[in-house]
Amino acid sequence: MSVAKDPVWEFIQIEDESVCYLEHGVPHHRIHWHVHEQYELHFIVKTNGKVMIGNHLGPFSPGHLTLVGPWLPHNWESQLEPGETHTLRDMVIQFKPELFRTAAHAFPELVQFAPMLEQAKMGVEFLGVPFEVAESAFKKVRENSGVTRLIHFLSFIDYLSKKNTRLLSNMPASEVKDAGTVQNRISEVIDYVMNNYQQPIRLKTVADKLGMTESYFSRFFHQSSGHRFTDFVNRVRIQRACVLLSDSEDTIADISQMVGFHNLANFSRQFRRIKGLSPLAYRKKHSSPSVM
Repeated sequence: MSVAKDPVWEFIQIEDESVCYLEHGVPHHRIHWHVHEQYELHFIVKTNGKVMIGNHLGPFSPGHLTLVGPWLPHNWESQLEPGETHTLRDMVIQFKPELFRTAAHAFPELVQFAPMLEQAKMGVEFLGVPFEVAESAFKKVRENSGVTRLIHFLSFIDYLSKKNTRLLSNMPASEVKDAGTVQNRISEVIDYVMNNYQQPIRLKTVADKLGMTESYFSRFFHQSSGHRFTDFVNRVRIQRACVLLSDSEDTIADISQMVGFHNLANFSRQFRRIKGLSPLAYRKKHSSPSVM
């Protein structure tokens, strides 16, 4: 992901409606480092890749669900094979920054969403939202209009406000544009991991690439990305394993090897720690009929 110091400003008009629905395939000309005044609820349907929100850089895979606040730069860059295309990569809901504040004068119950909207100014990832639940909610917003669309949107926002979240950026939007050098260096590391996750990845190799000692790189990566380096590598590998468990008939042992875990017990332990269930349980829950 190339990171410019100044993100592209997107002018978006939301007229005569409270919320706007969008979706994108890949490749797409609007997938770039950009910023706009609206809140954006963003859901990844297909592809793996890397996400940047504010000064946060990390991996994404299907099911990645985030709320990005006004003027916070963001982008999701998919890793595609040559010639690979998808008609639907993400589903997006945008709404005006003043929507809830204005509506709360008439409907004071809406004040309950204020903490979540404040957090979104730094970027929020929702944890533990089943893929099918999120996809269904976005479809209801897409397929309806008027009051019915608004009801579905508010119902989904209410549901999300009760879920566990992770704050992504640790820098306000006004300061992100000055963090280009750090972002570029972290992006370089993420590129390396995502291109080499099948092989052993040594801390020293990556530290050398950035001209750092191992101890300094460990601190730099943790402070800049919010992840310990080894944990980040494991998360990239587990995300790739999830795709293979869902879409292939390869054995769990083979998938463990394919994503860079050469010890099946360690693979199972890391998978359960990150996803909350075993690889076999994940396959049973998410496999398509043809795989099962």
